[in-house]
Amino acid sequence: MGSFICSMSERDWIITRVKGIYGNKEGNIRGDGTYREFSPSTKYSIIRDLVGMKKGDNVFFHVLTNYGPSKVYGIYIVREEPFYDNTKIWNDSQEIFPYRFLFEPHPKYEYLCNKGANIEVVDFYELIEQRKIWTLATLENERNIEARSVRKIESEKETKEILRLLHRDFRQRHDKTKIEFCSISLTRNYEYLEAYIQDIGRYENSIKALLMYKLKKNDVSITNILGSINDFMNEVFIAQTTRKSIDILCIQNNDLKSKKYIICEVKTDRCRSDSLSQVLYYVDLFKRKELVNLCSDIVFGCLIGKRFDTEVLEFSKKRNKQNINGKIILIEYNPYKNGTDAKLRRLA
Repeated sequence: MGSFICSMSERDWIITRVKGIYGNKEGNIRGDGTYREFSPSTKYSIIRDLVGMKKGDNVFFHVLTNYGPSKVYGIYIVREEPFYDNTKIWNDSQEIFPYRFLFEPHPKYEYLCNKGANIEVVDFYELIEQRKIWTLATLENERNIEARSVRKIESEKETKEILRLLHRDFRQRHDKTKIEFCSISLTRNYEYLEAYIQDIGRYENSIKALLMYKLKKNDVSITNILGSINDFMNEVFIAQTTRKSIDILCIQNNDLKSKKYIICEVKTDRCRSDSLSQVLYYVDLFKRKELVNLCSDIVFGCLIGKRFDTEVLEFSKKRNKQNINGKIILIEYNPYKNGTDAKLRRLA
């Protein structure tokens, strides 16, 4: 099962945690008070972050408080996979937060949810500094990361670290009264989020969203190329020395001692030599992470695009013939079904 961290305001959290429904917005209020919807690319980035979520996945909530440090609450599980629904739920005059999923307290840790157990965000950042959480650099919004309110983290070790802190501080940080959970049901207006993946070939976030959905479903069109994938994440923090991120990271557990990491770089159209240089640079940085054992683990670089320059094809084929830790995988995608799907083909 995967694990996610979802950010929201303290005002919305009061309703969210009782009804068991999370929603992400599709626009912003300008300085003059007018409302403006996000661009198509930003909307697809929201879908990209959510569409890889499946029933039973773990969820933590990063709550931005009005006073004092923000907090992380948990642990919950996904009850209904992400969907789009414009039925009004939250107390907001202009925003309905239509990109949603349903959740419930984790059956094994209901006592944490019922009492609102939490850790302060400073404790979360200590885990990042100690490199016990390696998939995220921050929980705050940053420039060039679009409307990211939902982030996937490494599902095993990072989840355990957050749970450890929740238990450590349980006596000091929880609500005095029990939280009565009253779950909401799906309305007639909902439509699962994959139905909103469109414009493939036009927007980079659109093809990324499709890839995340195919990875969630273990679609043969991608597993036939990459193999069986145990965990996958998008926009993963690449290394402690840079704020750059991997478009999509796939992890395959070959056995208890060996792992296969696939670093995917996605391009809307053509993959040029600079695209190849970028993914090779990311591979090199990733190999320096403490979690990677170069004696047993393999790190692959993967380029995904509609077209590939000749020098990219030739270099990749020559390199793959050499005995190097990790090959270069080239995947060509061809949009079809009016840009709602794509056929995948391995070139190298």
